[in-house]
Amino acid sequence: MIEKNLGNIERLVRLIIGVALAFFVFSRPSINAVEIFISIAALFLILNGVFSRCFLWWALGINTIKPHPSECRYG
Repeated sequence: MIEKNLGNIERLVRLIIGVALAFFVFSRPSINAVEIFISIAALFLILNGVFSRCFLWWALGINTIKPHPSECRYG
């Protein structure tokens, strides 16, 4: 399992966007291939926000969590 790599602001933004996309898809009268793709993207954004882990950020070595002041080492 990978470590958490999403900060709180990024988690919140991903959750909001994911829920908005899911609401958009499920408010449509019919679902086609584009809406299926959007619903999958919404699911991944919601899961990223809930679990604070992003496999793409992990593969790219990006971590948006600010280190705790006790973990900072100077000098």
